[in-house]
Amino acid sequence: MTVRYMQRFFEPRSIAVIGASERQNSLGGVVLENLLASGFKGRLFAVNPKGAPAG
Repeated sequence: MTVRYMQRFFEPRSIAVIGASERQNSLGGVVLENLLASGFKGRLFAVNPKGAPAG
């Protein structure tokens, strides 16, 4: 495995958070908040099969 592939793992251009929820203190919601607070520059996708479609 080359360093290039490891860089993609540790410096992703996008992240999908499965189970993201608006419920306070939900695991997915906390992960999403932490990514936003850390200054992640890539694209974030909040995925929740029970949520309403965006648009």
